Amino acid sequence: MRKVLLSVLLMATIGAFAQDSKKKEAQKTPTKSTVKKAKPTIKGKWVTGGMFSLAAAQGGSRNWAPGGDRYSMATNAFLNLYANNTKGKCHWNSSLDVNYGLMYTEKYGAIKNDDKFELSSKWSHEFGKLVNKDSSKAFRYGLTMNFRTQLTDGYDYDGETRTRISDFLAPGILVLSPGIDYTGVKDLNIHFSPVAGRWILVPNRPYELGANYGVTANKEVKNEFGSYLSLGYSHEILKNVYYRGRFDLFSNYVDNTPGNMDVYWTNMFYLKVNKYLGVVYSFDLQYDDNTRIFGYAKNRPATQLKSIFGIGLSVKF
Repeated sequence: MRKVLLSVLLMATIGAFAQDSKKKEAQKTPTKSTVKKAKPTIKGKWVTGGMFSLAAAQGGSRNWAPGGDRYSMATNAFLNLYANNTKGKCHWNSSLDVNYGLMYTEKYGAIKNDDKFELSSKWSHEFGKLVNKDSSKAFRYGLTMNFRTQLTDGYDYDGETRTRISDFLAPGILVLSPGIDYTGVKDLNIHFSPVAGRWILVPNRPYELGANYGVTANKEVKNEFGSYLSLGYSHEILKNVYYRGRFDLFSNYVDNTPGNMDVYWTNMFYLKVNKYLGVVYSFDLQYDDNTRIFGYAKNRPATQLKSIFGIGLSVKF
């Protein structure tokens, strides 16, 4: 009888131990009911923001041998807006830059010293691994659109009387560029297309301004086809000092002058002093072989330079 009891106790102990081991093993092994589902990454949401700056500068002179106006004052406004969206491997990035400035002088009165309207939009899609596991995020194919013009009439004051040389959409420059983007370096984007289209628009009448920009008389547009390279960079280079710039090259195949590249280089430095005060410096360089309004006879292209420096109200949002 004692042996039977010992055998029963031994079997019960082994059974209890086995059941306890199974419970522990079951607790270690996750089941469908115990596994917590990971929260999905939120994508497809628009990220928007921008900056507005209103800057002013004043100057004057009296009995000043080198010459100059007795009084001058300049007011410049800068507006930058952006909207970015990422959904899966698709990216959509858009930006709008509007600059406008007036300078008041005794000699000419109110004249423009800055005027730019530029809209850029890019759709791109990441594609397969090329070099390593991270290269799929660095290389994208897509379509880039860039359009720029000015808002009001522009005049040449080199002479006794002013001469009208530009207007809204005179010219307007439109670029459509399917190509490849490289984004492997932080804050840098490189876009290249061997098959880009470029249109010089002068649709407003009368058409006398078309000849200034290579558009045939009584026509509204000049079509160009060639290769396009664009480098964009945006970065906080020092604490509270921000830089944003773009460098574009376009080589036209149609006119059989691919060596005469059109150059567009725009730069903006922004120093944040406090929440509402900032310093803005912009520098632009352009060369377009079609823009022939320079030289002694006003019929030659030339490198165009423009810089603006201002201090004033500045808000980032």
